[in-house]
Amino acid sequence: MCTYHYLHHHHVSPCTRDIDMVVHYSFCPDAVDDPATGARLPCNNVQYDYTQNVDYTDPCATGGCLTSPDCSSGGCRLEQLNGRWKCCKCGRGGNEYRWCCHRARNSPDTFCYHVCCNNCKPHPAK
Repeated sequence: MCTYHYLHHHHVSPCTRDIDMVVHYSFCPDAVDDPATGARLPCNNVQYDYTQNVDYTDPCATGGCLTSPDCSSGGCRLEQLNGRWKCCKCGRGGNEYRWCCHRARNSPDTFCYHVCCNNCKPHPAK
């Protein structure tokens, strides 16, 4: 029997999004992999794990606070900048991914790879 409970993810400054509630599964040996995506799927006998219950009005009361992967990876900031930004580290714009993909000036064989942060600014569309 697979079980599930809810986790909550906090967004970090400068992101102003509310807490995300996400489902977390504990898989049993009967769980299978989705052949199309490779994602693990729970078995047909899924039950809620009441020992991991969350107070939805105050999810932090039970602990288990996690940082949102969207925020820690720069995804939320990228969205705030409307999907196009100027890097605060190398000063070049036109970035459309969560990390700066411009070549480093002092080492042209490498890239900047700075992750979009609070100091990065929006860059106008083409």
